[in-house]
Amino acid sequence: MLQVNTVEKKLHILIVDDNADFCTNCIDIFESKGYSATAVHDGFDAIEAVKENPFDLVLMDIKMPVMNGVDTYKTLKQINPLLPVIMISAYAVEGLLVNALREGAFAIFHKPLNFGKLFSTIEHTQKNGAFIMVVDDDNDICESLSDLLHEKGYRVKTANDGSTAVQMSRENLFDVILLDMKLPTMNGLDAYLAIRDIRPSVVVILITGYRNELRNLVDRALQRNACVCLDKPLDIDRLLDIIQEKT
Repeated sequence: MLQVNTVEKKLHILIVDDNADFCTNCIDIFESKGYSATAVHDGFDAIEAVKENPFDLVLMDIKMPVMNGVDTYKTLKQINPLLPVIMISAYAVEGLLVNALREGAFAIFHKPLNFGKLFSTIEHTQKNGAFIMVVDDDNDICESLSDLLHEKGYRVKTANDGSTAVQMSRENLFDVILLDMKLPTMNGLDAYLAIRDIRPSVVVILITGYRNELRNLVDRALQRNACVCLDKPLDIDRLLDIIQEKT
């Protein structure tokens, strides 16, 4: 049975969760933010709702009875391939989470939800322009590339180490990742392989100021379908050409 907030809002969100109290709470919070929200409690009702209504976004629990979130998402993609889906989970269901990301889920959030972060992600799902992550332990490089890419109309997030980059890849459906190969906590190759495992189709552009020192890591990443490796200082025109070509 549908729970619907009928007030006209700027975005219409479908909440899919077998916990009715959670759905009601989300509807109240989304309404206070200025969104419209509809809730259903299983995958089959979600499929019917998407067939009958023009939703802007789906927020869906990954672990539900009868039909889990991943199987539901696969069907939703057949109905509306462009519909952004954010998966949520209160449990450590790593296999389902990875499958959801590989299928193209926009993000994964764990309960209890961080609504501030969720609102930011929701806004990103509605914007035009390729979504890019810049990964470099040099804050100045991150800031300068972020400013440049914003000026060109791209959406940008930054990370300063490999572990954060991998986590952000789970939480965001990036189109392009600029990945420095020399990073703290996790080297560029390990970060690349972890990202590639959960986001098989993302375009990854490697960057390095240590080509000779890191040649083995760079070559191995390129062999595993990294797009290209650019040397620092970056040729910005070439970088922009590659991004435009790949997106």
